Amino acid sequence: MATGTTKALHGHHKFIETATEVVHDARELVLPLLSVAYPEDPWSGAALRSLIERREGLDPILAEALRMLEDFELPFLDEEERLATAGVTLADDLLGFEEAMLEFERAFWLRTYEVYRADPKRWDLPEPKVRDVCEVHAVSSSAVRAALKDQDFEDFKELAPYVGAHLECAECRVGVTRLLISEVRRRKDLPAS
Repeated sequence: MATGTTKALHGHHKFIETATEVVHDARELVLPLLSVAYPEDPWSGAALRSLIERREGLDPILAEALRMLEDFELPFLDEEERLATAGVTLADDLLGFEEAMLEFERAFWLRTYEVYRADPKRWDLPEPKVRDVCEVHAVSSSAVRAALKDQDFEDFKELAPYVGAHLECAECRVGVTRLLISEVRRRKDLPAS
């Protein structure tokens, strides 16, 4: 039973992480347009809705970004505006606002994850990124192997910038160096051509 629960939670967290990254990218794409159209309050429910209403005539990439924002960001904007109408804002009631938003966020992600489990193709979410070398700096063994496949690196310092590893991070250094040594040994074992 514990294994199934752990696996479900792991999937839930990966879903949230992946959706959050996609929404961040969508926000970066849409915010400049909203800033031009609504310079006073670009990131509001009304501003976002006005762009969503016109999405049919927009570039497909922008239209998809708006679809993601409509499903994953607009509910948060609506809740913040609802709380503000009730007098619960960051400025007036920091603790009340944070508690209300945390409760909303928890319920939102539980509900949204259930929708995703029922219909995984509803949103165009990429596979979760595997960060098995260093979680902090988002370094994956697949990225390290791909970089090693393309070029002959001599040491960690040379390889680090290509895979997003940080020179000061012990976890990056150990994980990337381990893969580098493994690749060097593999190449030595290959028959000469």
